Amino acid sequence: MRKTTCTTLVETGLDFFVHEDNLEAKIRSNYKNRGGDFKSFKKQFYIPYKKKHLNIKDITQEAVFDKVELLEKYFQQADIFNQGNWISFQSKFRPTILEEFCAYLFKDLPQVRSLGLTFFKKGVYAGLDIDKDGKVRIRTKDIDFCIGKVVEAEFANRSYEIKIPIVGVECKTYIDNTMFSEAQFTAQKLKGGSPRIKVFVIAERNEIDINQLPSQSPVDQIYVLRGRRSSPIEPQVVWEFFSEVKDAIRKVSMERVIKLPGKLLVF
Repeated sequence: MRKTTCTTLVETGLDFFVHEDNLEAKIRSNYKNRGGDFKSFKKQFYIPYKKKHLNIKDITQEAVFDKVELLEKYFQQADIFNQGNWISFQSKFRPTILEEFCAYLFKDLPQVRSLGLTFFKKGVYAGLDIDKDGKVRIRTKDIDFCIGKVVEAEFANRSYEIKIPIVGVECKTYIDNTMFSEAQFTAQKLKGGSPRIKVFVIAERNEIDINQLPSQSPVDQIYVLRGRRSSPIEPQVVWEFFSEVKDAIRKVSMERVIKLPGKLLVF
């Protein structure tokens, strides 16, 4: 793997260390009286993992494959640490690994810096409505990972911070029919406020009945990273996911050129 000077996500304004936050919360709360074990795990495995990701600056296929290799090795260490499944699924220990990986994956896209984009997951803009008193209300929706822009807006002499999404990602350890329905609901809500947003699901493995997949969906694509639970992550799938997100963000920065005679509708 290549070695370069490290710049942190905090320094670039892209602070999205949600897995580190999860570890810190378990250390502070002494989760199941094993806060010390989490502290040791963080020092021995998480900190080196994080530093190696931050040292990778390229957006080439080789760089993405390097990031996948780091992710796979860290997942293996997390599985050993959680042997016996003593960490509850609800505590988000494993899901936040994939959420934070998205930040490492997209942090060096040139448009992220040039357009002043950032990463967030809470309170994403999903439209406007008017309440019973005639006041404007901003609708929001949460999603596991989102790339977008935070703007200040004023309605009726009140200032609001609005998180405009460009790409949203739901990150799942596995995806089943119920989870897919929830992802579709989230995508539908976000597209109600931002019709051009792309919404993806990445899941380590699939538990959806293939025969029940819809012909149309507000979710733009589902990427399944493993064939089986014990299978390694497929780097090519991550590269395809990365490329599709990169293309979606690149289109935002492109000026739409309409040449006549020719096609008038350019989306």
